[in-house]
Amino acid sequence: MNAHSDVAKVQRELEAAKVLREQITDLAQGDEEFIRDTLEGELDFEGIVRKLLADVGMDEALAEGLKAYSEDIAARRDRLANRAKLKRSLICTALEIAGRKTMELDVGTVTLSAVKPKAIVTEEADIPAEFFKPQPPKLDQTALSAALREGREVKGATLSNGGSTIRILRK
Repeated sequence: MNAHSDVAKVQRELEAAKVLREQITDLAQGDEEFIRDTLEGELDFEGIVRKLLADVGMDEALAEGLKAYSEDIAARRDRLANRAKLKRSLICTALEIAGRKTMELDVGTVTLSAVKPKAIVTEEADIPAEFFKPQPPKLDQTALSAALREGREVKGATLSNGGSTIRILRK
């Protein structure tokens, strides 16, 4: 490389670092702590990208952990709801066997009530259309994108310019 191309490379990296700092400031929307934690004294292009890359890993790990935690909480919620349903069924059966319609206790009053019969679907395909609720159509974004990439003209849609993305490999 000659001196001119070295200078041009440094100028491009300085410009990229400047743009990154501006975008981080815009993204933070006035959150000084976010700006401080993200930039943390980094002034050069490589340092800023390194810090952002490390933060991506941390954010993805936290998001994954929260996803697993929320799945655990949802499973626990479902277990508790099923357990409550089972206990209600046990109380119902006990009241029926005892021939009691109501019981007043210190923790609450329980009353046995009749339930109207409800439909049990044995073969949904055989049920007449009158018993179905119409659903609003849902756009198939994948099929629309594929058609546009194949060169089809679709009124009301166009292709974006695409762009770039990054792939991160961890050591």
